[in-house]
Amino acid sequence: METLATRLETAYSKLGMREPFIAAVMTKVKREVSDKVSTAGTNGTWVRYNPAFCDPLENEELFGLVLHESCHVILQHMWRRDDRDPKLWNVANDAIINKYILDRGYKLPKGGVFLSWVKEEHDSAYVYNKLKQEQEQNGGSGGGDGDEDDDDEHGAGGFDGKGDLEDGDGNVSKTDMEATIAAAAKMAKECGHGSAMVDRVLAAVGTSTVPWQDVLRSMLTDASAADYSYRRPSRRFIGRGVYLPSLRVDALGGLAVGFDTSGSMTDGDCAKIAAEITAIASDLNPAFVEVIYCDHSVSSVQRFEQGEEIALKPTGGGGTRFKPVFDHIAESDEHYAGIVYFTDMEGNLDECEEPELPTIWANIGYREYPAPFGTYVKVNI
Repeated sequence: METLATRLETAYSKLGMREPFIAAVMTKVKREVSDKVSTAGTNGTWVRYNPAFCDPLENEELFGLVLHESCHVILQHMWRRDDRDPKLWNVANDAIINKYILDRGYKLPKGGVFLSWVKEEHDSAYVYNKLKQEQEQNGGSGGGDGDEDDDDEHGAGGFDGKGDLEDGDGNVSKTDMEATIAAAAKMAKECGHGSAMVDRVLAAVGTSTVPWQDVLRSMLTDASAADYSYRRPSRRFIGRGVYLPSLRVDALGGLAVGFDTSGSMTDGDCAKIAAEITAIASDLNPAFVEVIYCDHSVSSVQRFEQGEEIALKPTGGGGTRFKPVFDHIAESDEHYAGIVYFTDMEGNLDECEEPELPTIWANIGYREYPAPFGTYVKVNI
């Protein structure tokens, strides 16, 4: 009889033929046969398989289990939990992974998480938030849309309700794995082995992992106005009767803020964005803040001078377009240091043309979208 180690070796070989991008990443992850996990589990640097659970599995079920754990690593679930409930986070991620696996015709061991409403393109945060909301509506227990498979039977996820995901063991491992995943995804794309999984990973490459306010502070500092002016001639040459301009440096220009007020944005979203804008003005003290409210068109604009109390009055609520905000800025004579666009990213991003100003896309939504240009940051507000 083949040992589990030998069968896992075969399963990983199949992974190389069927899912080459994922297999390339998993060469960096240690695999172990161990009873330290009840079924299988990973923390991003190792994957462990319990022989009591794995030995009875069919070969294709074992392959599905290997692919399941590998997807946790590829999608970096162990490093993205933040302060979310670990059990519910694992359930949400398992539901997305299992949908991905079954859609490709692979098999899985019995007992996994299967939620009928989950789609492959769903982001982990979206599924988690929906599960959390349903849990609260049901008085703290799990729940779903009335389907038998949407009950709280999944516990902490995994294939026995005890979970299969542990938090990553440090920033060094995270950084190394991010680099490995990004390189493998780009190579897969260039070699014509693209997939929905590759596209999702590439969309997340470069996503800021530092506080977004630090990104903004750096952007505004770098964009400080520096120009020559004749208002104060250069003293170096004025004694010779030559009038040349001196270099004028403004500490900080104004800040343009795109404020998405489309129908997909809730009143709560708008209130939280307002608080963030107030914090920006207080912290960075730009020359002025111009807030541009936009749904399908610019509905109104508010300007606040340096030191002026900010009292926002969002208007709008229709469809979503981003281009009108950039058109407004391009047509303005104001001196802006940069642009921050608060939005859930739900709309046509492709029609936007990159401005000359540095731009931050501050995504407050549940889903990840690649920015058409500029810097993308995920803002948890």
